Amino acid sequence: MTPLKDIVNLLDTTLDIGRIPDAPQAMNGLQIENDGTVTKIATAVDGSQSTIEAAVAMGADLLILHHGIYWPGLQPITGWWKKKIQTALGNNLAIYSAHLPLDMHPELGNNACIAHALGLENTHPEITYNGIKIGIRGTYPGTLGELRTRYEEILGSPVTGIISDDLTSPAGEIAVCSGGAAGEIYALHKLGIRTYLTGETVHWAITTAEDMGINLLFGGHYATETFGVQALGALLERTFGLPCTFIDNPTGA
Repeated sequence: MTPLKDIVNLLDTTLDIGRIPDAPQAMNGLQIENDGTVTKIATAVDGSQSTIEAAVAMGADLLILHHGIYWPGLQPITGWWKKKIQTALGNNLAIYSAHLPLDMHPELGNNACIAHALGLENTHPEITYNGIKIGIRGTYPGTLGELRTRYEEILGSPVTGIISDDLTSPAGEIAVCSGGAAGEIYALHKLGIRTYLTGETVHWAITTAEDMGINLLFGGHYATETFGVQALGALLERTFGLPCTFIDNPTGA
């Protein structure tokens, strides 16, 4: 049994929650508190009703999310929204969320974890959002075909997009940014980066990449953002000795 405040303090400090700007609905940090103690932790990408119910069913009293419960925006506490809040409060489930602070963390972040899993070399932050760099730039030591295969392997699902160069050519320098970051293709083109791995598929970005001669691979918004919360869960297991389980609830997007 661990005090909730100790876990929150560690997460807030590690992720620098108070310093990093984000969308208002992200509301990073503790979103719902429980009775003050934690015995079991669940992590997930999204704070859907099914995710909260799964956390309750496994006996968790803390749920850590990437997209917090306020991601859909402010809503009247009626109907489906009332049900979600009642499920958490009625089952003593605390909820903590970290969006951009988790995307950009140099070790625990979605992008850092993807870069590490891909085996990128000479990595450093790239892709600026809200005045901060959240993506990763680095060198892949294989071919474009090998890069695509490896991306699919670490995600556990197919990738889509377009490869303008020959699959047997060296991948060289690439950029990685999880989630919905297709719009950064313009900035990367100006930087001379020819290969970009991101999450959410965007129709116009495929034709634009073709025009630019850029290799663009989409791994899915959900699939590319499962890494960070799992890394946080592993950190909390090591630090506090609490059991932590990842709730896999794919959206298909």
